[in-house]
Amino acid sequence: MYYFVTASKDASIYLQQPTQNTGLDEILEVSKTYYGNLKDIARSLIKFDTTPISQSIVSGEITMSSAELILNECDVDEIPIDYTLYAYPVSQSWDMGIGTRFDNISVDGCSWETRTTENWLGSGFATGTSGSFNGKGGTWYTGSASSQSFSYQSNNIEMDVLTSLNSWISGSIPNEGWIIKHDSSLENNTTDYGQLKFFSKETNTIYQPKLRIGWDDSSFSTGSLSALTADDIHITFKRLKVRYKRGSKPTIRVFGREKYPLKNYTNQYAYTDVYYLPSTTYYQIKDVVTDEVVVPFNDNYTKVSCDSNGNYFKLNLSNFEYNRDYYIEIKTNRSGVIEYFTDKDLTFTVEK
Repeated sequence: MYYFVTASKDASIYLQQPTQNTGLDEILEVSKTYYGNLKDIARSLIKFDTTPISQSIVSGEITMSSAELILNECDVDEIPIDYTLYAYPVSQSWDMGIGTRFDNISVDGCSWETRTTENWLGSGFATGTSGSFNGKGGTWYTGSASSQSFSYQSNNIEMDVLTSLNSWISGSIPNEGWIIKHDSSLENNTTDYGQLKFFSKETNTIYQPKLRIGWDDSSFSTGSLSALTADDIHITFKRLKVRYKRGSKPTIRVFGREKYPLKNYTNQYAYTDVYYLPSTTYYQIKDVVTDEVVVPFNDNYTKVSCDSNGNYFKLNLSNFEYNRDYYIEIKTNRSGVIEYFTDKDLTFTVEK
């Protein structure tokens, strides 16, 4: 299962606008650009409230086998073919502020020089932390860092951040969010790395930053059911509701049957027979309008379960975008033959 958490605050900070706050900007930027001989660097700060995660882990509602930081790209300019981004746990508290980069100019909140009304460096680096540019531009823990490398691929961030998230939840370091940046050695050289822009929490789109937490919640017990072994099969969903409340946790029943059952002398309707799909069956959730993958196929975290009544899977609709329509895709691996099943006529809406 996947569980989502949305960002609680974020902002970008800029070397060449050292006192300017961008807390309400719709864009997060990570960049290193030259304007003639003038170098500008942008880093992004982002924080998620981990209290609900901790409480859910303690209650046994969720476990946490994986944790990914999801940022959706909105624009790029002159970036290299190969590059790596880093997310370091921030070592000092910071205020998001109310400014934007171009429209609502403000110096209240975090900036390149300040984290609140105080400078980033303050009285010096804490144990296990580092920074750059004499402490301006943020300070961070050198351990628990996460990274993602890109090469000829989408610039969306799907970064493994499990290590630092575990550090926050255990209390070994305080949760002050991440600072997302290029490697410091690359920021200090003379190479232009272009601009990467991502949607922030202030975006009016469906692409706000998220944490995607995954764990295996599957259970597989077929009881007295028979396997679905026909070559041609059809898969649909039983009692799929048209609408679900955001935050609800529905169980979706998956019904597989033979597409062309053989005729016989029984008076029983063949399509009512319940068979089970193999344990190598997975689900995926997509947005109807954008076709964006919300819950991706994953061999560990989107397994379809089975009980004596047939196949099923559970959803946690916490922090799904509301007033959006979604549809389900199923993938089966039957003895090495992989098949995909989609019925876009069967959709559901998440309501607030």
